[in-house]
Amino acid sequence: MKEYKISKGWALIIYISTPLLIVFFGYLLIISSLSERYDPITVWLLIPVSTLMIILLVYGILETYISKFVIQENSIKSIRAFSKRELEFDQIKGFTVNEQYIFIEPKNDDKKVIKISTYISGYSEVIGWLSKNFPNLDIQNMKQEEQEILQNEQIGWTTEEREEKFHRQKSISKVVNWVGGLSAAWIIFYPKYYQFSIMIAIIIPIAALLLVKFSHGLIRIDERRGSAYPSIVYALLLPSVALTFRALLDFNIYSYSNVWLPSITMTLFLIIIMFFKQKEFSFKNRRDFTSAIILSVFLFAYSFGVVIHYNCQYDHSKAEQLTATVLDKRISTGNSTNYYLKLSTSEHQDKVRDVRISQVLYNRVEVGAEINVYLREGKLGIPWFIVSDR
Repeated sequence: MKEYKISKGWALIIYISTPLLIVFFGYLLIISSLSERYDPITVWLLIPVSTLMIILLVYGILETYISKFVIQENSIKSIRAFSKRELEFDQIKGFTVNEQYIFIEPKNDDKKVIKISTYISGYSEVIGWLSKNFPNLDIQNMKQEEQEILQNEQIGWTTEEREEKFHRQKSISKVVNWVGGLSAAWIIFYPKYYQFSIMIAIIIPIAALLLVKFSHGLIRIDERRGSAYPSIVYALLLPSVALTFRALLDFNIYSYSNVWLPSITMTLFLIIIMFFKQKEFSFKNRRDFTSAIILSVFLFAYSFGVVIHYNCQYDHSKAEQLTATVLDKRISTGNSTNYYLKLSTSEHQDKVRDVRISQVLYNRVEVGAEINVYLREGKLGIPWFIVSDR
């Protein structure tokens, strides 16, 4: 019998860094929960992300301390924080590997997959033992899918034509994913040429979905380990996240009540495009349902970002000028420095808002001063406002 636990180096890093991160996210959670203001970034991002991170970090410490992989005389065993799994040698179908885990898969569905961290001590030894005794299912599946592609006459008349199309589509999907990632980085970290950069980020996910539809099944949406099919998942997800990030950061929405209907409608339309007449998702296993739900969430993020940008960027309604009193001002620091004013308008004294502003305006305005708020109707009827001292 031989036991393998997470390597001492990684264990030391986790034991030192994880408590510090728990304190950090706990602090974010406390100050976000106690805040009297309504801030969509706080409500929809900081509170849920901080809560989730604390749970994951606590789980990570437990996993590091408890988990181990055991090779016995006739079986293997995985002991984890909240589970224990064992497979006899003759019950093992094979194994797959990704950057984080080794997956040992059973022959029958009544047994569960055993998952081993790639950060265990003796990783190379475990991989060598598995390779000697069981097939690598990633390699098997990839070879099988490549044969299916090269024998699919819908792709081309000859094997050479099908092979050429397959490699071309792999190159195209790689380019589209890179463009999607660069577009997301552009509008998050360097939002110059604003409208043009936003338009690029809006176009890429649609182009990616259409690319899947017209690839005759050669390009897939979801990225799966051990698959020969190229994926455009990054071109779909990264711009979607970036659009939502910029929408929350750049526009002060007065009321979100009219956001949800167009966002949900657009999401449903994109879901229909994604799943209509496709062969990728059979919905016969949990993985398909999980992937579909995650992709739908990102499509909603995309729709939300598009709706907010269209509503505000193309709004030509006449602004209603209101007067607001600066109740407080604060600076938020982190990866970037943000400046906020706490405002109460004379027309809506019951509503106190924290509003993100520029550093220049922050330096000009003092607590107790009056400032102008320009309220607009919004292109889609979603009211939003701009703050200025002019």
